[in-house]
Amino acid sequence: MDLNGLIWTKNVKPLNGQPWAYQNISTIDPGLKIFALHWRNLKGRDKINANTPQEGELMILRQRSKVTHIVQMLNKQLYPDKNPGDEFNIYRLVQVVWMTDNWDNPPENDKLFDCLIHFPAFGKAIKLEKIRAFREHWSTKELTFQQHVQNLLNIC
Repeated sequence: MDLNGLIWTKNVKPLNGQPWAYQNISTIDPGLKIFALHWRNLKGRDKINANTPQEGELMILRQRSKVTHIVQMLNKQLYPDKNPGDEFNIYRLVQVVWMTDNWDNPPENDKLFDCLIHFPAFGKAIKLEKIRAFREHWSTKELTFQQHVQNLLNIC
């Protein structure tokens, strides 16, 4: 699997008392592992962030200081949720590239990123190159970050 498009990360949080967000991904197409990745959209301010990742780009989903998914953006379309009063009322369609198979102990952020990063808690997509600690750490390594992730998570 080519992870060159792995350039984004996003914090997600479970809703309705669930232990993990997107653990059961049967929302759109379970066979193809396609689901709706939601963004908070307070007063319409987050549409720009939700629209920024391009079709085909890959995103690491983090929650509770753990890495649970790597997803691929399927298109450039932003969809309104059926429940417009909910604060997470917009979404993009994504397909799972990798998902933890150990929900009791998903990989720690520090292990996957191979450096200490203090991620903001908000749920906006962040381009990895914009994170100073990430940029400084990975500019000195022989392996690329994408190669490291591929090896660590055994992604073929």
